[in-house]
This record gives sequence, C-alpha cells and structure tokens, in this order.
Amino acid sequence: MAPSTTSFAVRSHLVSIEQLERQRWRVSVDGRRLSIYCTESRARAAGRVEARRLDFVAHEAGRAAARPLAREAAKSQP
Repeated sequence: MAPSTTSFAVRSHLVSIEQLERQRWRVSVDGRRLSIYCTESRARAAGRVEARRLDFVAHEAGRAAARPLAREAAKSQP
C-alpha cells in the first residue's frame, strides 16, 4: 500500500498526515516527524496541538526578548 498524505495549515505551520497502514498514521509538523497514531482524527488533533504549541513558544520567546528593552527604557526616563 502506497502511503497517502494529507496536508493542512494551522496558523503559520504545515501539518502533514501520512497513512502508513490501515490503522497507522504518521504526523509531521513543518517537516519534522511528531508521532504515529492509530486513528486519523487523533493524528489531526496532535498535529493541530503541536502547531499551536510551536506558535506559543515563539510568541513567549518574543515577549521575553522584549522585556529587557522595556526595562532599559524605563531606567533611562527621569
């Protein structure tokens, strides 16, 4: 059986689900393999959760980088 692949976008990420066997689905987010699941719906859900988690991590990293700049601006004001 040739693997069939389905892809969809979640925010800025590409989630790919590949059917390996009748009850085996592999999930990749942005080309990185995530996991294998026994149902397509669980694979889709896991892909959406991972894409949202990656967005959250990127957002938090941006906020953490902006905090030192805000402290320096507050110190320089009289």
